[in-house]
Amino acid sequence: MSRLFKLLFTLSLFFVILPLTSSLRGSELPDLVESLTSSVVRIETKNISKQNLNITGDPFFDQFFNRQFGEDSQPRTSKGLGSGFIYSEDGFVVTNFHVVKEANDILVVLENGDRYPAEIVGADFRTDLALLKISTERNLNKVKIGNSNKLRIGEGVIAIGNPLGFGATVTTGIISAKGRYIDGLGTYVDFLQTDAALNRGNSGGPLFNFDGEVVGVNTAIAANGQGIGFAIPISMAINVIQALQEDGKVQRGWMGVVVQKITPEIADSLNLKSTRGALISRVLNDGPAFKASLKRGDIILYINKVEILTYEDLPKEISQRKPGETVDLVVLRDLDKINIVVELGEIPEPKVQKVAKSDLGAKKFGIIVNEVPDVLEKNNTQIIISNIGKTSAKSRIFLKGDIILEINREPIDSIESYNLAINKIKSGQNCLFLIQRRSKNSEVTLYKSVKSN
Repeated sequence: MSRLFKLLFTLSLFFVILPLTSSLRGSELPDLVESLTSSVVRIETKNISKQNLNITGDPFFDQFFNRQFGEDSQPRTSKGLGSGFIYSEDGFVVTNFHVVKEANDILVVLENGDRYPAEIVGADFRTDLALLKISTERNLNKVKIGNSNKLRIGEGVIAIGNPLGFGATVTTGIISAKGRYIDGLGTYVDFLQTDAALNRGNSGGPLFNFDGEVVGVNTAIAANGQGIGFAIPISMAINVIQALQEDGKVQRGWMGVVVQKITPEIADSLNLKSTRGALISRVLNDGPAFKASLKRGDIILYINKVEILTYEDLPKEISQRKPGETVDLVVLRDLDKINIVVELGEIPEPKVQKVAKSDLGAKKFGIIVNEVPDVLEKNNTQIIISNIGKTSAKSRIFLKGDIILEINREPIDSIESYNLAINKIKSGQNCLFLIQRRSKNSEVTLYKSVKSN
């Protein structure tokens, strides 16, 4: 047998065997879908709310004013639709948090049309997952949990859900990509990307592989694209689901730092050889990192020997660990590698309080500020610019959302300290503002010299 014949024979075996082991025959797919649909549910929600006051014109700031002044309209009822899947025979149902987060009433509708009121057992907004519970005496068909870590690019998948309220709908496609970071959907999830058609109403539904196992929780679609959907990998989601089932919440480790991307420009400025790692732009007072002597400008390269390739990797690695655990860091400081041990804390809950407002700076600088809770440091507040006069010459200096940290070297952390600093400023005086500004990929602090009107 010639070498060429052997090669052609081997290739022919490869191309014959591969389709049989990686896909379904057309006649098998309907049988598989029929066995899966009874595990998928429709979720109907009802939200009774009042129309919010529109004070600042900015929804972010209006929510704080509504807490203080209340609401001024008649109740309004809105309905929502989503999808989910049966996680256990005794009535636990998985869906997305955003499907049920504002719901006053939740109904789970089974494939046969039976409807059951549901309660939220637990929810985790950081991964957009929620666990519901229904009570029924009938035997429920729970899903089989797969291993999303073993998924390969190009592997076939099936999405079943309730898109646009049409009822149970099946679409198929492939895994288009893995490890996607989606801006605005949190930093704790490496999303799966699929071209299986997803639409509004698919949220919370299952993504199956061709073995009939759940490998993802359908969550989002690309706003400006077609055939691009995203799902939470089940191997990550299952840890959250189990925590919600046991405790109603998820406990995560917390380091107390804000990190940003190392761009090529930053790497060049710091004489770095690569853009790998997470650059610390802020160390929170009295947090675990602060106590371990981490500093602004440090670059975290490794956690417990796991390399941090991008800044998104850091919160994902930390979130997999519990409060009280210690982590060994390799940190680059002034081009020297050092080892630092950090004992992780628990993510602090933001403090809810009445919001104060000040317009003392409107005449002098064309700005109005609010005192809002610091989402990163409990028991602290921040002064944030909520409005800027359109005709003000200072509109090119400040941006709505800027946080004022200092005025003329005096710390600003409350309405009282802000008003005191503003009252000291004379007309025509040059003033030094230290502000904190959030961009798409980073958080920066800037000094601004501004002349008072």
